[in-house]
Amino acid sequence: MADRGKQLEIRGFLQLDSFLRKRYGSMPFYYEINEPISGLALSQELGIERKDIEVIFINGFVYELEHMIEPGDRIAFLPPGCPGPYRIALGFYSKNQGNESNFKIQKDEES
Repeated sequence: MADRGKQLEIRGFLQLDSFLRKRYGSMPFYYEINEPISGLALSQELGIERKDIEVIFINGFVYELEHMIEPGDRIAFLPPGCPGPYRIALGFYSKNQGNESNFKIQKDEES
C-alpha cells in the first residue's frame, strides 16, 4: 500500500488534463516520491515535454518549473496559452518572464 505522506496529488490544465488522463487514467492522479524533486524533473518522469509547461502550481501557489516539490504536495501543470487576465489573477505573469514557454515571449518573437 502506498504511503499517503509520500504521494503527490497531480493535475493538469487545458490540454495537459487530457494528456495526463490518457496516461494515468484519472484526474487527479497520485504519484509517489521519496525525496524532494524539481518540477522539471517530475514533468520529465511523467512524460510531459518542457515546451508544454509554462508554470506549476504547488499547494495552490504558482512557481517556476525549477521549484522543488516535497512529498505530499498538491501539483498542477499549466501549459502555455492561458488568457491574459487569468495570467495576472492567478499570479504567474511575473513568475515566468525567463521561461521559453512563456506565451507572451513566444508571441513577441513571432512578430
